Amino acid sequence: MSIRINLLAEAQAAEESRRKNPVKLAIWVASFAVTLVLLYTLKLQLDIMFNKQKYNSIEQAWKENNDKYKEVTNNIAKTSEMDRKLAALDELSTNRFYWGPVLNALQQTMIKDIQIIKMTGEQKYIKLDAKTTGVGASKVTVPGGVIEKDSLYIDAKDYDPNAQNYDKFKETLSNFPFFAKLLGPRNAFVLDGTLSTPTVDATDPSKQFVVFKLASHFTEVKRE
Repeated sequence: MSIRINLLAEAQAAEESRRKNPVKLAIWVASFAVTLVLLYTLKLQLDIMFNKQKYNSIEQAWKENNDKYKEVTNNIAKTSEMDRKLAALDELSTNRFYWGPVLNALQQTMIKDIQIIKMTGEQKYIKLDAKTTGVGASKVTVPGGVIEKDSLYIDAKDYDPNAQNYDKFKETLSNFPFFAKLLGPRNAFVLDGTLSTPTVDATDPSKQFVVFKLASHFTEVKRE
């Protein structure tokens, strides 16, 4: 019968004990956990860096679009203001007072022994500021505008003052449809001042005339 003696048994036992040492195992586990944390932290840093680059790109695009938006809104505001001015000019050109029809009407209202010396047209514009009335829900703002006042003055000679042709001429003008429409029901041509003294006509001493002046004030018109 043979006897085996393991001379390395003590060394092997010590090695086995070291391998089963819980402290060493904990160190390995901790090292692995730290490695995982470091890797996750690195991943987070990379994600932050990429997302920051994406954010900067989006922010730059937003700024560019915002600048374009401001430019577009400014152009829209300028266009609206231009349209408003063009509309005002168009309204003024279509609704303004024309003196041509007045001259045409005068041609159709002349009567015998009346000679016009001078015709004066007068236009006045009075600016009106916007007004606000009421408070709260009943608050109303009345826009401003311009009041246009048109007047016509006619200096003329009457070569038959005894027949009072100046008065007939005044009535003819006041009742003529064109002037009646512009003057309104309350306005008419009136004698402005008094008749002059009879004067001998220098071109025909057999004739005398008096000078008179007629005035008319057309209905006021408000321009927005």
